[in-house]
Amino acid sequence: MKTSFSNPNSQRLGITGGSGFIGTRLQQEALQRGKQVTLFSRYPQKKKNTRLFTTTTLPDLERIQSLVHLAGEPILGIWTAEKRRRILESRREGTRRLVEAIAQSNNPPNVLVSSSAIGYYGDRDHEMLDESSAPGNGFLAEIAHVWEEEALKANSYGVRVVLLRIGVVLGRDGGILRLISPLFHLGLGSTLGSGTQEMSCIHIDDLVSLILHCCEDPSIEGPINAVMPHPTTNSEFTKTLATTLRRPALMRLPGFLLRAALGDLSYLLLDSQHVEPKKALAHHFQFRYPTVQQALEEIYL
Repeated sequence: MKTSFSNPNSQRLGITGGSGFIGTRLQQEALQRGKQVTLFSRYPQKKKNTRLFTTTTLPDLERIQSLVHLAGEPILGIWTAEKRRRILESRREGTRRLVEAIAQSNNPPNVLVSSSAIGYYGDRDHEMLDESSAPGNGFLAEIAHVWEEEALKANSYGVRVVLLRIGVVLGRDGGILRLISPLFHLGLGSTLGSGTQEMSCIHIDDLVSLILHCCEDPSIEGPINAVMPHPTTNSEFTKTLATTLRRPALMRLPGFLLRAALGDLSYLLLDSQHVEPKKALAHHFQFRYPTVQQALEEIYL
């Protein structure tokens, strides 16, 4: 029988992928809130209070009340056949191992918050998308569907499952800004493709706060969009970033050049997704940075 905790901050939080961009910030915030944190890694000997987790092992979930699953092959890189296989299998097999560990646990976690992505919706032009919207097509949608399908199996063992559909994460130390900000500093910032494709973003601090909100609110389950309330277009994003950095961004990279250079990875840059955080707002989550301008000003100014 599961243990009940009156104070959610006293609970132990488990994080797979805890050494990554999101996981590192999540650990910091959880510790600041007084939580105990256990990381799961392929290399537990490298960091204190870390347990083994791979796609072929069952992690030790003892004393974990809330489990956040962020681990997976990085999406960035040229999508060769081998890269595609690693991206898909790391998510399918890694999540499957977590659920198997839950099934074998005498006291499984109360909640599994499993990362997914707004890639679930595919390229949808300017259609307004919320958690009830149908899935899209393409490789990114396939990954998200498989990922979520495996995570939902934990419901069979009495575990509340939250499917975190994450948008473009904005933060100084990782994600898209670590890749493109050096170009903007050099005056090489560019609008991508037509620039009209919609971008649904979220500040890293809002993301980790939303993850913890999902852990602590027992009424949240199923898919939840981790995006700020106000999407933007790529051209608006480019202009705002250039203005914030006080650098010009006068160039435009045609879509055909991006597709030629990056192959299918270009979908990450050219797909259009107007995603709304309907469920987060319904559950009274407060965004500190509801617009791209506010997020970029916090990061750079």
